[in-house]
Amino acid sequence: MNPAINHIKSLILLCATLILLANPAHAESGIDLFEETSIAPPSLEDAEIYTDTIKLILDLKDINTKQPVTDIHMNIELISVTSATKTIKYLGDNAALELNLPREDWIIILKGDILNTTGKDYYAAYTIELNADINKTIYLLPVGSVEGMVYTDKKQTQVVEGAILKFDCNADYGDPKDMTTDTFGSFKSEWLPATTCRIYAKHENQVGSTEVTISPGTLSNTQIILDKDTAVKDHKIQLLLAAVGLILLVMFLIRLRKYSSKTPKKEHDQAPQLPKRTKDIINTLNQKEKSIVTFLLENNNESTQNKIYHSTFIPKTSLTRSLLLLEQKRIIQIEKLGNLRKIKLTEWFLDKD
Repeated sequence: MNPAINHIKSLILLCATLILLANPAHAESGIDLFEETSIAPPSLEDAEIYTDTIKLILDLKDINTKQPVTDIHMNIELISVTSATKTIKYLGDNAALELNLPREDWIIILKGDILNTTGKDYYAAYTIELNADINKTIYLLPVGSVEGMVYTDKKQTQVVEGAILKFDCNADYGDPKDMTTDTFGSFKSEWLPATTCRIYAKHENQVGSTEVTISPGTLSNTQIILDKDTAVKDHKIQLLLAAVGLILLVMFLIRLRKYSSKTPKKEHDQAPQLPKRTKDIINTLNQKEKSIVTFLLENNNESTQNKIYHSTFIPKTSLTRSLLLLEQKRIIQIEKLGNLRKIKLTEWFLDKD
């Protein structure tokens, strides 16, 4: 064998011996020096989970019997300053409704429907401030439903399509929405308070009304006859009223002209300007909220809920909901004086703070 090759082999054996002597642990264990090792990721089983939601448990009871309400489909409407959502949940033997909601102030509207009754059954609306987990008892109010037809005459020979309907009930809860009759002259209203309601109907120059008693969980039936005329039929009376109106208008214009000639004109009369903050906030409001705020601005920044209702024609339930949202946005203050609710624009909204 070539002496050079033997010399190289000897050098290789010498190097291997030196490596083993320098790392005795490796030599004893037999671990491959070039083996790749992997590191397992840390376990997440013990990791703490953080959440911004709060658990809200509502125990639902009948306000009259004080018994739990079970076997019911619950329509749930959730409204906050930042969001609004609707959902339906079925409650079987357990009368507790469990919700997980963000940490905010919430308006919660509950509408209960027991399927084996002919009408709707329960209604409740509450405002809840969520800062921590809450278990609260909610008492549901009884409601019912009504359906009917609108006719032009007592013989009920001709139905009325597109008649405007308005509900005036003796209790201030539920959801009595204004509506119109369909192409068959019929209508159906649900979630009405269990009390006596008067239903008004109007189509063109004809009006009519009827009174109906709403029973809990029952679908009532009624008919409305448009038996009154809002127009003046006597042509002579119409001409007389027109002539009187024309005379009064001429007299008013003459007096106005005389007054204007005597009163010096002001060159720089301008309507009071709203602060920039007030304008910016108004631009973020919906139509109902704008109507409420505008009415208050025109009435020295304050009024009552009853006056707002009769002036803006916003339905009672929608008005209550809008007022609660405006209060949460710090735009108005609501002060209860017995049965009277006084509404006032805040100093912050008017930029006076």
